[in-house]
Amino acid sequence: MMEEEPWLILRLEKIRKAIVASPEPMLWFSKQRMKLEMLYMVFENRVFQCTDENLELDDSDIALKEIRRRIMEILKEVGQRMHQEGSLVFQFDPFDLLKRLLM
Repeated sequence: MMEEEPWLILRLEKIRKAIVASPEPMLWFSKQRMKLEMLYMVFENRVFQCTDENLELDDSDIALKEIRRRIMEILKEVGQRMHQEGSLVFQFDPFDLLKRLLM
């Protein structure tokens, strides 16, 4: 069953029709998700490096700020695209969107 998981999703008629009808938006969202996954891993590593022995984070690190800025930029793009595509997301909550994308 684990090996069939991707094919199992394609058996669902509505999802299969959505993939066939509009592959470009799904590809775009997939690319954005991959970017977020990689940035989040780099962010976690940087947080580990910027944490001292008292577990206090040094917020003045420029690289950490830049990674956060880029993550927020991607989340804004995704939120705007979701709104344009007709998503029922009424309020833009970047942390909720990040959690949903990285699940």
